[in-house]
This record gives sequence, C-alpha cells and structure tokens, in this order.
Amino acid sequence: MDNETPHSQLPEKVVRRHSEILEELIPELSRLVQQEERPADALLNNYLRTHRELGSRDRRFLSQAVFSFFRWHGWTVGKLKLDAPEACLIGVALDTEELAQSFRYLENRCNLAFPVEPLGAMDIREKGKALSAWYGERENFLPLELNDLVTPDFEGIVDPEQTNTCIASFQERPPTWIRARSEPEALIQAMSEKTIESHAHEKMANAISVESGVSLTHQLPDLQSRFIVQDIASQCVGQIANPGKGEDWWDCCCGAGGKSLHLMDLMQHDGKVLASDIRIPILKELKKRARRYGSKNIRTQPFNAVSDEPFTKTFDGVLVDAPCSGWGTWSRNPDARWRTSRREVSQCATRQLKILNNVKWCVRPGGTLVYAACTITRPETEELVMNFLDQHPDFKLDPFVNPLTGEQTNGQLQIWPWEGPGDGMF
Repeated sequence: MDNETPHSQLPEKVVRRHSEILEELIPELSRLVQQEERPADALLNNYLRTHRELGSRDRRFLSQAVFSFFRWHGWTVGKLKLDAPEACLIGVALDTEELAQSFRYLENRCNLAFPVEPLGAMDIREKGKALSAWYGERENFLPLELNDLVTPDFEGIVDPEQTNTCIASFQERPPTWIRARSEPEALIQAMSEKTIESHAHEKMANAISVESGVSLTHQLPDLQSRFIVQDIASQCVGQIANPGKGEDWWDCCCGAGGKSLHLMDLMQHDGKVLASDIRIPILKELKKRARRYGSKNIRTQPFNAVSDEPFTKTFDGVLVDAPCSGWGTWSRNPDARWRTSRREVSQCATRQLKILNNVKWCVRPGGTLVYAACTITRPETEELVMNFLDQHPDFKLDPFVNPLTGEQTNGQLQIWPWEGPGDGMF
C-alpha cells in the first residue's frame, strides 16, 4: 500500500530512479508508437507488468510523464526538437498546476537556462506564448502553431470551422464518465462520503463525471454493480437508439460490450440483445460482465460484420458501433494522433460502408439502424451516411433528440470532444 501524500518528500534514490527510467523508456515508446503504430497505454502497461518492483507512485509518475509527452509532442519534439526527458518535463508543465518532486529533480538534470513554471491553468494560446518566451532565443526557432499538435492531414478531413477548437480540446484531459445503472443521486452521495468529487450531467442524470485518475474499483468495491465506466459520448449512443421494452436488438461490433449492457438496461431487462464481434476473447469477457451486472438476456456470437453472411433473422434495431480511426479519442489517447494517417481514415470508411451494407438486411421493416463511430472525420461520418443513403433509398434519416442538449436533430449528430467533455462521437 502506498501511503504517500501529495507533498511528502521522496528519497533522492527514488526521484533519481524516476529520471533514469524516463531516459530509458520514452525514446523506445516513441519509436514503437510512431514507427510500429502501437498504442502507448498498452506499451506502458506491458512495461509495468514486467517491472513488478514499481509501486503506485512510480506508476502515477510514469503515466503522467508518458501521456504529457505525447500530448505536447508536436511542440516539444516536432518544433522545439527537445530530447525525451526535457520534452516530458515541459509536457507535464503544460498539463499541470504543480510540478511533483520527481519532475523538479528532472528539471535539475536537464540544466535549463530558465526555471520551469507549471502552465496548466493557462489556455492553449497562453501556453504557446510561455513556451516561446522560454525557447524563442534559440537559433532556428519556429513559431508554435496549433496545427503542430495534430497530424498534418487533420485540417483536410475535419470540419474547418471546428479544427482550432478541436485541437485546443485535445490538449485537455477529459474527466472519467460513469453511467449509473440506477439511483444516480445515491451513487453521487456514496462517492462524496469517500471524498470523490463527482457531478451529474445536467441533461443526462445517469451520466456522472469523476476526476481522471480516481480508481473507482478500489474506492467503491461494494458498489461495482451499480455503475459502469462509460464515456458520455458512448452513453449518448444508447439514448439515441432508445430501445423499447421487449425489443430484440443486435450490437454487431460490440467490443467490450458497454453499449450492449446499456441497451439491456434501457429495456429494463425486458428484451434481448445479440452481441457479436470478430474477437472471441472479448466476447468471453462480455459474458462475464453481463453475469456480474445481472444482464441475463445478452447472447454473444462471433461474427465478422465485414465479410460473414448476414443472419436470416431480423431485429427491431441494429447498432453498428463501427471500428474507426478513433480521431475523436485524442484527448484521452494523445499518442493516437502520431500513429494515424489520412490513408487509415479512408480504409476505415471503406470498411464501415461494407459493414452497413452487410447488416442492413437484418433490420426489420420499420426498424432502426444506428451507426456510431468515435471519430470526427468527414469521410467516416456525414460522407459515409450520404453514400449509404444514396445506395439504399429504402432507408432514411430518423430525427432524434440530442441527449446532451435536448435539441432536435435531423437524424445525424456530431458530438465534439468539448461538448461532454469527452470523446468525439458521430
């Protein structure tokens, strides 16, 4: 158990070891992310599994350093050409309002010509000015631009009116969102008693935000069945699907099954959900989750939604939570922007259209087909829907209410990352 308080002093050997780990770890992580397109969270988890001697404070330090490094990589490494330890230090300064002892030790090792001040309270343009003041006298210094913080393809395939706001939003870590399965007020009260600050969304009472980094599993072990960790944008998908009691739904790309469980809860467990995915291990985990949450009417089945023959039966509703580029998740997965491309977006859009064309046969006449993707690129969202509707005039947009605002839509909704705040979702 780690009893360290935020202001307790760590032994010098600990903070020195932290610096040594970063100097060894970050260059290799950066290479694997950018050259092999491997996700940073999986790489970091693998590193921690093979270094069991690292405790919770070491894990917090490394997690903060790694994700701040990738969040600000476009400025610190791309423009300023900083080495890995200095880029980590500056990234953390940009993210936080107080530098922990290990980062102050790292500052001394970097031998900088200026004192590093935490910039977390500033807006993104003020942060750019502060960095320019620190590094502006360097030879060959280039001005820091917002679009340095994303892939060069970004502006060409995202709504140009939203690009700057998107980029600024990506530089802020969103809260953790949970979905209360019942009695959200009682759940908030229980968290308050554990000194966990939480807030219900003003329009979606069951959507509750919690500060990122809080381990609810450890803090609320007796309440695990009463909530599910699920981003607010993902919760909107279930609200928009709006399944009725007694209905039969198919979640054809179910993944970990968060939306399958939500559909079942919305039907008050009076109905059926078929959850399918190409990955058999993930379906086995979903079965365990369903048992844990008392969802008896979720059936799982392996299915390749791109190429397998569609089922002969039809459903009241089919949910296509399609595999996508994930460009809407860059606030939560800052490394993802450095391992993606416009080509991947095009490939995703092609695959998504194949999935829709394949599963549409399973929507009963008068039924509902819901397409969702955690992205903000036009080829995977409005352009894809236009292509599908042009090919299939027997389908039409069905207007629904935006769960976040209560306003009517025309049957399409792009949730931007700052609107939750959370993931971007179409």
